[in-house]
Parts: sequence; C-alpha cells; structure tokens
Amino acid sequence: MERLRGIVLRTVKYGENGYIVDMFTDCRGRMSFVAKRSSHRQSTFKAGRVTPSLLLPLSLVEFDTNIHGQERLPSAKAIQSYHPFRTLHFDSLKVSIVLFIAECLSNLLREEGENKLLYQYIEDSLKWFDYAETDYMNFHIVFLMRLTRFLGIYPNTETQKAQPSHHSLFYDLMNSEYCSIQPVHQHYLQPNEAKAIPYLLYMDYANMHLYRMNRHQRRRCLEVIIEYYMLHFSGFREPKSLAVLQDVFE
Repeated sequence: MERLRGIVLRTVKYGENGYIVDMFTDCRGRMSFVAKRSSHRQSTFKAGRVTPSLLLPLSLVEFDTNIHGQERLPSAKAIQSYHPFRTLHFDSLKVSIVLFIAECLSNLLREEGENKLLYQYIEDSLKWFDYAETDYMNFHIVFLMRLTRFLGIYPNTETQKAQPSHHSLFYDLMNSEYCSIQPVHQHYLQPNEAKAIPYLLYMDYANMHLYRMNRHQRRRCLEVIIEYYMLHFSGFREPKSLAVLQDVFE
C-alpha cells in the first residue's frame, strides 16, 4: 500500500456505488482507480469510501492504493483533499474554465510515469487560480501556452528574433516557426496575428492583467491554441467544453 497525490481529471460512475476516477498522480503519472461512493461524509475515512464532492474536476486529493495488487483497476482508499479549493468549484466563471482545462488535460496527459515538474506546474496554477479574485480572465490561455513547454511543443520564435522585418512574417503553426513566405497549407497565421505570439509566450499569471483582450481576441487566441495542440499532439481533439466556455465570455 502506498500514499499518492493526484489531480482528478474525470470521474464516471461504476456500478451502483462506485466511480472510476482518472487522475494525474505525482509519482506514477496518469492512472485510473476505483473509488467507492459514500453518502455520509463521516464515513469517508472509516470505510474507505468517498463523497462525490471530493472528486470534482481538478480536485487535489491524496489516497492509499495498492498498485501491485490483483485487481484490474487499483482501488483508491481513504481519499481526502490535501488542498480544498475556496472558489474553483463554486464560482460559475471559474467552473467553466476548470471544466475546459480538465478536458484538455484528459486529452493531453499520458500514462508515462512520474513527471513531478508537470504535476507541480498544474498544482501551483490551480492554487493561484483559486486564490485569484480579479484579473484572471485569461488564465486558461496562459495555462495552455505555458503548458506547451512541459509537453515538448513550445512554439519556436527564434526566426522572428533574427529578422529585422519580423512584423511582416507569417507563423507556420504546423512547423512551429516564422516564415517570410505564406505556407502552402492552411495552418498558419497572417503577420498581423503572428506578431502577437511572443507576447502570449511572455504572459504569466502575475502580468497577464496587463494584456487586455476583448472577447473577439480572446476567442481567436483560444482557437489558435487549440489548433496548435491538435497539430502537435497526437490524439488531441477540440474539447467539447470549448463552445460552452466561449459562450460564457460573450
């Protein structure tokens, strides 16, 4: 038996009184577990059962499990939150962003074993978002842009830095580079949009309030980021929650 920490990606019902929970764990990467449901909070720890509120998307939990047992799916027992969120699951705008990010991570994270740097990045980002009271409207954009570095698909901007006429360059999304000639495929940005990429990469949670975006710019930016992920990450598809998120910002 070992104690793990995990970020809940998604939960589906399993039988009459259980769940299958997909998590990104701190020591073993992405895994699926079986958790038994409890209708009484006080029984969560005594009987090894869990209340639904503990398994909301992107919850930070810790639990006991036996990875090397005989079960097809290991059980997650004695589940508890190690950082209860104050706002992420209660504020309607934040809930929409959380559902979107959770779906993106479900598509992106693979069963590749321990990646503590990535785990820490996600955990720290969620904690920042939870405590933020204002100026967080671009959180999901910054999160996905900075996530590319951890996934090995960080956009290349070196060509743009080397050319004095960089304001006239296209950005080839497929090959992740600036170019002076319009690409022959359809996955590129015109110069007026391409010049914004270095600014987006410079954004972080501390300074993103300085970058003002209207709803059209935010929508377009997110469309480009999703397209970029679809081009560079096998199996990634447009999140179903994207349309809902876009409507929230209208």
